[in-house]
Amino acid sequence: MSSIKRFVFIVALLTIVAFGLVFSFDQLIAKSSQLTTLISQTIKTMIAVGFGLIIIFVIRRSKPLLSRYVGIHLAVIFQFFMILIVGIIVLFATLGIFDVSPTTLLVGGGIASIVIGLVISTFVGNILAGTLVFMTHPFGVGDAVMVNNVPGKVEEITTMVTRIRNDIGGVMVIPNTAIVQGGVIITSFSPSDTPVRGRLPYSLGDRVLTTYINQEGVVKELTPFYTKILLDSGRELTFLNSSVFTGAVAVAKIRKT
Repeated sequence: MSSIKRFVFIVALLTIVAFGLVFSFDQLIAKSSQLTTLISQTIKTMIAVGFGLIIIFVIRRSKPLLSRYVGIHLAVIFQFFMILIVGIIVLFATLGIFDVSPTTLLVGGGIASIVIGLVISTFVGNILAGTLVFMTHPFGVGDAVMVNNVPGKVEEITTMVTRIRNDIGGVMVIPNTAIVQGGVIITSFSPSDTPVRGRLPYSLGDRVLTTYINQEGVVKELTPFYTKILLDSGRELTFLNSSVFTGAVAVAKIRKT
């Protein structure tokens, strides 16, 4: 039997045993021993809650198993929903043991349905947004991108968020919903794009002088969107190539004599 089948079997077996014990206690012990209603209800509640906690413990230990099949992020989501379902079942079982009226159960079920619907819509929305990012956005892990005109590099793309490290070492964690809705604009480019670089007065590795802070340095990185210069002072200067075209930043190549 595979690991996932064994996990499902254990959860199903614990659920059946829990209901079987409650039913057997009610039919065989409670009636024959003439226990008071309160004691009988308390014992049956302890059985239901105890087995519910055992099932939740088994589910919480299943993350490594689920991660092998669906990934760690979906595994966490599945765990959350399974624990939520177990909690609701235990709650309704407890209410049934204490003879709560069906109307109250239905009202509680309606409220639970609304809460579950809101939770599901949030998670499903994030998952769909992550799927759209994977399918429609032309960037991947390791690609150099511009995030609202801020240069950076994609470090991770998950079903929920996209992580991008910017040039100063910080990590931007961007919800995929923000990317899909257009709140955050990520522009990617191919390393083979050369038209912009051909219009610049310098190339990768050239020694240049920038009037931005009146220092010399070497062009360390050159993309179609931005230029990074390692200054002689040890600092790094990053600016958009468009600022060179507009004259906002002046950069001159130093030719050897």
